[in-house]
Amino acid sequence: MLKIKNYIILVPSAAMLVLLSNFACADNFQDGIKAYQSGNYSYAEIYFKNAYRQNPNDDNIKYYLAISYVQNKKISEAKSLYKSIISTSSDQDVLTLAKAGLKLLGESYIASSSPQQVTKAILSVNSVGNILIVDNVNLNDALKVKYIFDTGASYTTISSALAYKLGISTDNAPKIKIMTGSGYIESPKVTIKKIEINGLIAYNVEALVADLPMHTANTAGDIAGLLGLSFLKDFKFTVDKKHSQIVLEK
Repeated sequence: MLKIKNYIILVPSAAMLVLLSNFACADNFQDGIKAYQSGNYSYAEIYFKNAYRQNPNDDNIKYYLAISYVQNKKISEAKSLYKSIISTSSDQDVLTLAKAGLKLLGESYIASSSPQQVTKAILSVNSVGNILIVDNVNLNDALKVKYIFDTGASYTTISSALAYKLGISTDNAPKIKIMTGSGYIESPKVTIKKIEINGLIAYNVEALVADLPMHTANTAGDIAGLLGLSFLKDFKFTVDKKHSQIVLEK
């Protein structure tokens, strides 16, 4: 922790710097880190601004730009970035740092009396070839599973075993014809009452009860199915495969 006159700067540990650098715009972000660590805050601000222009959704970059503003006595700009992080970020580490930084600049973060609705989430995903897998998808506040992110699927799907666990009945459900690797099949169309990922929620999502080949081969593990457009239609989404991230925004 550094103290500059009346202002205290919270700087993440060296280990955190390495972690964050993996998810940022490599060249400008790394140059900004080097400039900041050497005490050249004017150049650090320039590099972080360039990184921010390249990736305005990265709250780690916003935080480093904010602490560079503080060092350069641009307090109103720093406060604005801290507040932006607090209002939109789903990263608890960056949120904690931003709240502490804002408090040290003389403003306390006042939480709303009612829970704040999350409008943006940055999802870390696993890549298996060209397949993106989203972790920690909460179904009906009952099960946490993984989903294959698939913008080409009209419907979200759920395996028959998971539908049974959630008590989702297919009795009298309308049938939708879909193409599979084995040809066309008819799948019951049901409703998943709630799907939540990192605080972002969609209610009453239409889904097909359909077993993927991995389900019939018992190799799916906890992959529930495809996360398709019946869920994604409620959000603006950006895929950053290079950094293994998906950004979802309402």
